[in-house]
Amino acid sequence: MTAAADSPATTSATTPERSFIAPLTGIRALAAFWVFLRHYRTELLDAFPFMNVLAPLMNVGYLGVDLFFILSGFILTVTHLDTMTERRGWRATLGFLWLRLGRVWPLTAFVLMLFGSYFVVMFWVTGNPAYAAEIDVPRLVEHLLLVHAWYPHELDWNGLDWSISAEWLAYLTFGLGGVLLLGRFARVVSPRGMLITMALLTLPMIIVGCSMQDDTILLFSPESWEIMGGVVAIRVLTEFWIGAILAVFLRDRMRRGTPSRLPLPTLTVAAIIVLVYLVTAFDPRRWARTTQEQFHNGVDQIASTETIVVLPLFVVLIGALAVYGRDPLARLLATRPFVLGGRVSYALYLSHPLVIGAGLFITQATAATGLGLIGITGFVIVASWVFAWVLWRFIEEPARKAARRMLPDAFRA
Repeated sequence: MTAAADSPATTSATTPERSFIAPLTGIRALAAFWVFLRHYRTELLDAFPFMNVLAPLMNVGYLGVDLFFILSGFILTVTHLDTMTERRGWRATLGFLWLRLGRVWPLTAFVLMLFGSYFVVMFWVTGNPAYAAEIDVPRLVEHLLLVHAWYPHELDWNGLDWSISAEWLAYLTFGLGGVLLLGRFARVVSPRGMLITMALLTLPMIIVGCSMQDDTILLFSPESWEIMGGVVAIRVLTEFWIGAILAVFLRDRMRRGTPSRLPLPTLTVAAIIVLVYLVTAFDPRRWARTTQEQFHNGVDQIASTETIVVLPLFVVLIGALAVYGRDPLARLLATRPFVLGGRVSYALYLSHPLVIGAGLFITQATAATGLGLIGITGFVIVASWVFAWVLWRFIEEPARKAARRMLPDAFRA
């Protein structure tokens, strides 16, 4: 879930050869908050019953990860394609992988230690051996090596960092020859061929998603909490490389800018929302786990995996934000609050379960209702962003800059 470039150049939405496109940073804030809403939706509905109408949208918040995967491939291609195809060799590859590792690993490892500390404290406080059992040392090693989501297993430790393991797989394919193939692809394939390729790459995940059990967040085997074999690779590699090809397809348009009165990004988001509601309302097969609670206070909490059909619209959205900087949504996402939110979105994604857990503990300890519950819910939302900013400011950014300084010039891609 990390789509930020390593070397931001400008915040203009129409400046040529940029590695930093402000609306595409701002959309990261919305994607991360979408995931947050998925995990906090029952508490939000308890505090704010009028939000029931948003339940179908919050239920599919895990789709924010798919948006991130496409965005990651897009930004990395914009940033690294030219330099890595010009400077071929193992040094450029190692330099690229080192910078990506410096971007994602330090914060991932730090948050894992926070989860471990939480398990220890809860074991001491409650005496529940289940908390001690969460400290699975071999699995911790796999998390630290970023390979823990490459094969079937239940989510553990920080259950959200499976996507970081998935992204590391994509980075390896990009650095170890994929970017050179992409450069050749860009030279010999026509724009129509690129469109056809992107369309074809959306099909595997759409087909798999439409066959999966509802509310499996496009990960789990039927009637199970174990990751389905192969689904992580299909999900991240198809979506990441869609983003990479999209960047190649739009390269000339981004260089010259494409003024347009058509608010394509805004219309695309509206279409995504409408499609989510339509698929939810007319799901051809409701297939929830037999042991899973489907309704919370009368509100359906089961997400239809068929909503993955919005995937092509995600592609259109990212491309439109990169090109149509004058669109109302693009202008909003390019504002300072959204850009800052995008910068801290990775930290928000990784850490928000800890803040939500603290909020649930306070709610249960105080038996909060009414205004008290509303206050705690608001506190959790604000505290999640504040905690994410702290992690970004004092862990993520210093580590990223240190990794860049440590890299010899000969290895820079």
